[in-house]
Parts: sequence; structure tokens; C-alpha cells
Amino acid sequence: MRVRVYMPAFADHSRIEDGWVSMQDGSTLDDLLRHLRVPFRFAAVLLCMVNYEKVPLTTILHEGDTVSFLSLMAGG
Repeated sequence: MRVRVYMPAFADHSRIEDGWVSMQDGSTLDDLLRHLRVPFRFAAVLLCMVNYEKVPLTTILHEGDTVSFLSLMAGG
């Protein structure tokens, strides 16, 4: 299955291909964060959304889901 990921600056960008990440069916948000090597997984989840809704780490991802991160370091 493939999920769309809008990557945070602190993740491993080498694991994403044109904005998509391939995962096994039944993978959870926590599995994705581990796959992306996102440090401080439990702190990062406070800033992570699936399909633009805040969800728990145990949320099962589905084909075409969008996972996005709000970065506290972003500025304007």
C-alpha cells in the first residue's frame, strides 16, 4: 500500500519516493514513523495527522491516506 507523506524536516527523506511511502497492508501510524526514522516518535505524534485529522499511533493506514506533520520550526 502507498501513503502520501508530507515530510517533516527531522525525518529520513531517503525513504520517500515522490511524496509517497510504500508500507505493508495493516501498517499503523507508529509503523510509518518508525519506517521514516522520525526521532522522538511520541512527541512528534502530537504534530502528526492522517487525512488532516489528529489520530492515535495505533491508527491503521490505508491506501492513499495522507500523513502530514506540523513543524514547530516553520516560520514566516
